[in-house]
Amino acid sequence: MNQQLILVRHGETTHNAAGIAQGWQDSQLSEKGQAQVLSLARRLVSFGVDALYSSPLNRALATAQAISDVTGLPITILEDLREMNYGAWEGKSFLEVRKSDEQIFRRWIAEDDFPCPDGESHKDVLTRMKRAFEAVSTAAQPVVVTHGTAIRVGATALLNVPLSTVRQLAQDNASINLFLFKGERFILKVWNDTSHCSEG
Repeated sequence: MNQQLILVRHGETTHNAAGIAQGWQDSQLSEKGQAQVLSLARRLVSFGVDALYSSPLNRALATAQAISDVTGLPITILEDLREMNYGAWEGKSFLEVRKSDEQIFRRWIAEDDFPCPDGESHKDVLTRMKRAFEAVSTAAQPVVVTHGTAIRVGATALLNVPLSTVRQLAQDNASINLFLFKGERFILKVWNDTSHCSEG
């Protein structure tokens, strides 16, 4: 049973820096992202994490490996921790998508079960994240390395709030999000903390 659960977003990638939708595609951690994950890994030691799970995408695995190198924890890969599948939008900038597919983009934002073209909806990601949380529930203090949209969607499941809440949640690269399990429910203790990234 989880006593605490830490969700971590991967470090900055070259596509992140360019504002490009990655989804199930991938790009390498940028130089900045590599520095971020080293600081992130050192910070996580103080949280007493006892298990490490990761999305199978390379940007998440590179972040998880940095954490593993510092904590000594083996990495367990969970397919359900993948980022949203952005389908036909992958490889395009979000600015371009907003212009070229404006009506579809608006529906995707507004409607929980409306998918990207050839991709997933927010509700699809919610279903996956719930399965992932069930898979990590046997660890007392796990850290889970995943992606921006996946974390925002997952947070709505942990806190039992409407899925539409994702529109009010920010999620930066290499952030720490700490949930504590108290009184048969999760309490959000820390959200989108990147203070470690400013350390020299």
